[in-house]
Amino acid sequence: MSVGDSLRKNLEFWHWYPRLICEGLTGDQLHWQPEDHPNHIMFTLWHAYRSEDEIVHGLLIGQPSVFTSDGWAERLPVAEPGSPPFGSGLSREQIGQIHLRLEDLLDYAEAVRQAIQTYADGLDGEAATHEIPLPFFQDVYPIISSASREDILSFFCIGHTAEHLGEVQYVKGRMGMKGAPL
Repeated sequence: MSVGDSLRKNLEFWHWYPRLICEGLTGDQLHWQPEDHPNHIMFTLWHAYRSEDEIVHGLLIGQPSVFTSDGWAERLPVAEPGSPPFGSGLSREQIGQIHLRLEDLLDYAEAVRQAIQTYADGLDGEAATHEIPLPFFQDVYPIISSASREDILSFFCIGHTAEHLGEVQYVKGRMGMKGAPL
């Protein structure tokens, strides 16, 4: 089984799921910041897919991100994206200035999924298990100094994304709404 076959259902689900959990939310709800939490739903989604895109393309594929190569900066303008350019280290006020359209963000998530799926479909054998150093993780996750390409795909495209989609549900809960429609 290829890495692409192994990841396919998860990539499809975690890139589709925001459509379900954000259905019916207004622009104000999508950009609301809880008093004691800096992130609003749109920032959280933008961060999840932008970091996935930048890390997979830059670290694994060695090519510009979908965001850069396909002109997403015009549709998803973020004046201060932080460094790295997916929102790390932004203040509550900087996050509050980010206003994006949900449909554009959902289209971007799908474009990222397609690009990553294409890469994963061609990843087999030795290339999939090749260890990549992750020195930038040492401060946050000291037990992870390197990971295989396959593990990096799973971590960023499934684990990290799922973590932030849980955060979206948390923010909905803080608004008195049901997180997931279960």
